[in-house]
Amino acid sequence: MIHQTPAKIYKAHQRGLTESNRQRLYATFNFDNYQDKSRLPFGSLTVLNEETLAPNHSIARQPETNIVSLLIPLTGALKYSHSAEDDHTIVPGEIAVLPFNKTMITLTNPYEDVLINYLYITFSGNGQANESEIATVNFEERNTLHQFISQHNINGYMAIFDGRRETIYKLKDPANGLFLFVINGAFEVQGRLLEERDGLALWNTSEADMEALSENAIILVFEVPLIGFTS
Repeated sequence: MIHQTPAKIYKAHQRGLTESNRQRLYATFNFDNYQDKSRLPFGSLTVLNEETLAPNHSIARQPETNIVSLLIPLTGALKYSHSAEDDHTIVPGEIAVLPFNKTMITLTNPYEDVLINYLYITFSGNGQANESEIATVNFEERNTLHQFISQHNINGYMAIFDGRRETIYKLKDPANGLFLFVINGAFEVQGRLLEERDGLALWNTSEADMEALSENAIILVFEVPLIGFTS
């Protein structure tokens, strides 16, 4: 008998949508006014938003206590300020890791006439506040998962794949869960089809196999503690 790993698929077209003249936001999990009992956090992964910000516009976020935030630009540069630090600007291939803090985060589109697209992701946990940092992912090295965060029991990876190339991710702790999010292209993960902006949660497994079904397919992988998660 073939063992079927427990899983939940989050289809891109089923995400919560919030839209205004300055921002479009697709929420994979519950966020602000988007609330659905089927979209509760997956363990310590609490927010995964794809956001588009209009030119010369800014938005502010007030993270809760014990939240780590990630900013991942997909199209264009993203300017942000956090705490008393100076402004920073990151581009695709760079990831801002912002520590546990209740300080306001301001996100800005620095362009005069170009939309920007980015991911805003948060994790809950307990720990001491670290300094914010900017991690990089080397997309020149393909078909390999590149780790960009390993702190507070959060392990995050990103990779770009050639078509039909595959890899296996082995969890550091089988008690953890695995969440995968397709940024570009399509993948087959544990026998399940994931298309662009789809997410997949896996649990009760020690590993996951993934195969790119298109050229230049990009995937995010997070191994997280299953805090408060019930299947």
